[in-house]
Amino acid sequence: MEHEYYMRLALEQANKAKQLGEIPIGCVIVRGDEVIGRGYNLRMNKNNALAHAEIMAINEACDNIGDWRLEECTLYVTVEPCPMCTGAILQARIPRVVYGTHNKKAGCVGSIYDLLSDKRFNHTAEVTSGVLGEKCAAVMKDFFKEFRKREKQGFIFDFDGTIADSSYVWEKVDSDFFKAHGMEIPSDYGEKISTMSFYEGAVFTKNTYNIEESVEEIMAGWHDGAVHEYERNVKLKPYVVEYIRFLKRKSFKVGLATASNPEFYLPVLKKYAITECFDAFADGKLGLPNKENPDIYLKCAEMMGVEPKNCTVYEDIPQGIKSAKTAGMTAIGVFDERSVHRHDGVKAAADRYITGFKEELESMTDHRKDK
Repeated sequence: MEHEYYMRLALEQANKAKQLGEIPIGCVIVRGDEVIGRGYNLRMNKNNALAHAEIMAINEACDNIGDWRLEECTLYVTVEPCPMCTGAILQARIPRVVYGTHNKKAGCVGSIYDLLSDKRFNHTAEVTSGVLGEKCAAVMKDFFKEFRKREKQGFIFDFDGTIADSSYVWEKVDSDFFKAHGMEIPSDYGEKISTMSFYEGAVFTKNTYNIEESVEEIMAGWHDGAVHEYERNVKLKPYVVEYIRFLKRKSFKVGLATASNPEFYLPVLKKYAITECFDAFADGKLGLPNKENPDIYLKCAEMMGVEPKNCTVYEDIPQGIKSAKTAGMTAIGVFDERSVHRHDGVKAAADRYITGFKEELESMTDHRKDK
């Protein structure tokens, strides 16, 4: 009964890992009848390969007693320790280990190897396995079942105007361009090129407004002005970073589908340290048709390895929303204060409309708490 009591405490720790989207493994270290160390898996949240439940608990226990030797302790962990954690147990001189369920892929306390009984080391440990084994195994099984389900779902984001407050950049670049050519920028110019790729926009501009420069020269001028602005001044919209990191922690696939080129959007994503959250970038470099065609969304889904029907797209322009729906995806319209003239069209075309990503984050968090 004593073992079951402390294993339930370890399961509580495992549940904390699960709530953060981590593999649900929990650990407690007991000396006498006092818990001196607690830990749960934090590898993804800390981006640290060492942040296993046992390591976290050993660190706390050592801090609490002021000694690296845990010679009078028992370690309880929900899943059989891996090679690293077994080595840490040996190094900490822990004499007793109790675990719940076997780890057939990496367990080194009996499954793949039994390091704790190898007398070639200068320390061994007494092992008890299978304590609340069915409950510990069920926690892992349920997590990976949900994980596989999430892997089949993808979230695709447009960049300019959707997650980035950057619509003004191209307005500024366009205004400067026409001003340099002695013209006023046409009032409908931005709307006309909003779905075009960089190259398509340059061709359209040259041919429509009789620009002397070559298409390549037009693109070079736009490029330099835009890069300068993106690198220095463009910001992501409120709660975008938190929402995307939440999706990644929960193991959803995340993609970017934008007519923009990497040299524009990547500096912004890097500035906010979320580049690694994206599983796919379908952008202007791929030479795909503009967003009046669904190909860019279909390509992004393919790159993520997710069926189009399991993808949700966030867009701020009606054409993009219509194309995403043509691709068989759920399309969510996003408010952009610089595109008020499009709001009615966005609302009419979208499956759902949001004014910001805070409501998406809160909705996802509340939904999972209810479950």
